[in-house]
Amino acid sequence: MSEADRKPVPLWMLSPKDEGEINERQGKFARGKCKDVLMAFTDCNRGRLISTSWACRKETDDMMECMLHHMQPEFREQIANEFIEEKKQLILKARQENAELQKREQRI
Repeated sequence: MSEADRKPVPLWMLSPKDEGEINERQGKFARGKCKDVLMAFTDCNRGRLISTSWACRKETDDMMECMLHHMQPEFREQIANEFIEEKKQLILKARQENAELQKREQRI
């Protein structure tokens, strides 16, 4: 593995599309980790309109606390690093496939 392969890609090099994908993944991660409190929040709110504000205060607070915890920068950094690694692997695979195609074309 070359030196360039080992260095992490700086987060500032991500495109807006990549940033959106990372945001989406972090939201999915947080919802997965907070599944139980989200279900409690949803169950409490079912069938309510105005009374939600005071009737579901604990469930709302629990949900917000859990979601905010899992939306912290350290989780985002971990998810971004995983995303970057996946992207690097796709690029390496595409390069290998391209090199193989060029070799085949040279033989013809």
